[in-house]
Amino acid sequence: MPISFGGVVVSVDLGQIEAFVQVAQLRSFSRAAQVLQLTQPSVTARIQSLERELGEELFERGGRGIRLTEAGEAFLPYAVRILQLMKEG
Repeated sequence: MPISFGGVVVSVDLGQIEAFVQVAQLRSFSRAAQVLQLTQPSVTARIQSLERELGEELFERGGRGIRLTEAGEAFLPYAVRILQLMKEG
């Protein structure tokens, strides 16, 4: 699905957006994988693919866990809204 972010239209899929929102909310790739009933490497791959599409890192990964980057903070409301719109039909 094409979306506009930062003035650039990119093509992302719903799985990438779902994974991003879960990881952002849970602050954990492994917990997001459990919720989404996926493997952790699959969630990681979805996030990496989304980051490549957007041309931005969305998470800072460190020894003490993860946190959203500035780009991730900016993208989160859009991602949540996209999921809401998809659920509304």
